[in-house]
Amino acid sequence: MIYCHAFLCKERSFELEEYSCGTVKRFCSLMSYSRKKMGILQVNRKLLPVKVHYFLYNGALAGVIAFISVYAKQLGISAGALGFIFASVSSFAVISRPLLGSLVDHFQRLKLVLVCLVLINIAADLVMNFIPQPASIPVNTINNSLICHQNISYNIRLRTDICEWNINFCDGDCIYSCHRCKFNRTTCTYNSQTLSNSKLISNESQNCIQQILANCNDSIMEHCTEWMKDSNDGSITPENPLLQLCTVTVLTVLMYICMGSLASLSDAACYNALGDRRDLYGKQRMWGTMGWGSFAFIAGYLNQLTTGSSSKYNFSAGFFMSIVLFLIDLLVISKLKLENTKKSKHIFKDVGNLISKPSIILFLLRVLSVGIFRGMSSYYVFWYLRTLNASQMVLGCASAVLCFLGELPFFFLSGWIIRKIGHMNAFIVSFSSYGIKFLSYSYIVNPWWSLLIEVLQGPCYGCLYAAMTSYAKIISPVGTEATVQGLASGTLEGLGVASGCLLGGYGFQNFGGRKTFFWTGMIAFVLAIVNCVINIVSFYRRTGRTDEIPELKISLKAQKCDPSPGDIITS
Repeated sequence: MIYCHAFLCKERSFELEEYSCGTVKRFCSLMSYSRKKMGILQVNRKLLPVKVHYFLYNGALAGVIAFISVYAKQLGISAGALGFIFASVSSFAVISRPLLGSLVDHFQRLKLVLVCLVLINIAADLVMNFIPQPASIPVNTINNSLICHQNISYNIRLRTDICEWNINFCDGDCIYSCHRCKFNRTTCTYNSQTLSNSKLISNESQNCIQQILANCNDSIMEHCTEWMKDSNDGSITPENPLLQLCTVTVLTVLMYICMGSLASLSDAACYNALGDRRDLYGKQRMWGTMGWGSFAFIAGYLNQLTTGSSSKYNFSAGFFMSIVLFLIDLLVISKLKLENTKKSKHIFKDVGNLISKPSIILFLLRVLSVGIFRGMSSYYVFWYLRTLNASQMVLGCASAVLCFLGELPFFFLSGWIIRKIGHMNAFIVSFSSYGIKFLSYSYIVNPWWSLLIEVLQGPCYGCLYAAMTSYAKIISPVGTEATVQGLASGTLEGLGVASGCLLGGYGFQNFGGRKTFFWTGMIAFVLAIVNCVINIVSFYRRTGRTDEIPELKISLKAQKCDPSPGDIITS
C-alpha cells in the first residue's frame, strides 16, 4: 500500500491529477483495512478438515451414546448392572487410550488408526441396533387403582400375585396409599420390591382397603411407570436377561474403546495441525460440541417419530444416522493434513518420569475427580429424567442445550479463560459448577427444568477439557504427545467415568436418584474448596522457586500472558 501511494504520487498520471496525494493515501488505507477484515472471515483451509472431523464424529456418537442408557434400560438392564457395564468399559479406556497413543507415536500412522476405529464403531452400532427385545413374562392381573397421598390416581392393573399376599380380593378396587416422598416429591408410587420396607397400617377386607407406608423413591416411581405400560398386555419385562446383558456389554466395550481412543487421537491430530497456536484448540473443538448438540436433537426427534404411539421406544433412526455420519467422516479423515512429529526412543520411560512428579500426580487426581462427576452426569441424568417421565423430545432438547448453550461458548472462549485464570483454576470452576448442577437436579420435579440446568455443562466440562488437553500437550516430552493425551483422556473418560458409573449405579439402586445427586453435589463443592486452598498455597510457595515446569513457562511466555495461581506448578 505504501508502494501504491508513492507510485501514484510520483507519476501524477492524468487520471489521478484531480485527486490529491492525501485522497489516494486514504483510499489505500481503506483498502488495507478492508482486506484485514476480510482476512478475519477467511477459513483456514488447513484446519477445515479438523473442524469437520470433530463435527461429524461427535454427531455420530450422539446418535447412540446420548441414548444408550435409556436403550439398555428398555432391554431390561437394571441401574446397578448398567453401572457395572459402564465402569468395566471405561476401565478399558485407561489402558487402550495411552496404548493406542504410544503406537501412533511409534509408527506415525495416525490416519490409519483413526480409520480403523471408525470402522469398528460402525460395525458395533449396526449390531447394537438389532439386539432383540427380551421375551415378556406373563402375569395374572386385575383392574385396580393406585392412589397417592396427594390424591393423584392412576388406573392400572396390578399383579394379583403381589396383592394376594395379605387378603382375598373382593369385587371392589384395591387402594394403595403412601405418605409424601422426601424432597417435596409430588407423586409417589409402590411396588413389590419394597414390601420388606413397608408397614401395614390397616386391613379392612370388606372394602378391600390397604394403606402402605413405604419409603418412596425414584426407583419405586420408575417401576410403577413401567407397570402402567406393561399392564396393557398383562406381562412384564424380566430384569437383566442374559442374552441382552451379554450383547450390550460386549458391544459397549467395543464402542467405548473406539470412542475414547478417537477422542484422544483426534485431540493429538488437532494439536499437530495447530502447531504453536495451542490457544486455538477450543475454537476447533467447539465444532464437536455443535455436532453433538445438533445430531442429539435430531436423533431424539427421529426416534420420537419412529416410535409413534408404541409403549416401547424405537432407537433405530439414531443408530442409522450415526452410521451415515461415520461413513462421511472416513472421507474427511483422509483429508487431514498432519506432519510427522519427532519420535521418542524411550516413550514409556519418558512418560514414566513425567507422571512421577508430584505436580503431575495432583493434575491426574483432579482429572480423575472430574471424570467421576462426568460419569454420573453423562449416564444417569437421562436415566433420572426418565423416572420423571421425560419424553424423547425432552432428552433431545436437553442434549442440544448442553451443547449449544453450555459447552459451545466455553470452548470458544477457552483460550481467553485459561489465560486469565490458569489451567488448574479451571478445575475449581468445574467442581463448583458440578455442585450446582447435581444439587439442582436433586430438587426438580418437572423434567423441563433440565434445559436450564444443562447450561452449566459449559463451565463443568467445556473449559475444563480445553485446559486439560492444553496442559497435557505442554507438559508432554517430545515424541510422546499422543501418549500423554491418551493418559490424560484415559484418566478422565476411563478411570474417572468408570468410578462415576459404579458409584452412580450403587446410589440409584440403593438410595434413588435424588439422594444420590444431592450428596454428589455436596462432595463437588467440598472438592472445589480443597482445590482452591491447594492453588493458593502453591502460588505463595512458588515465590523464589526455580524448579517450575519449563515447558509451561515457555508456553505462557509465547502466549504473552502472566501465570495465574496454580498455573505453573512446581515439580
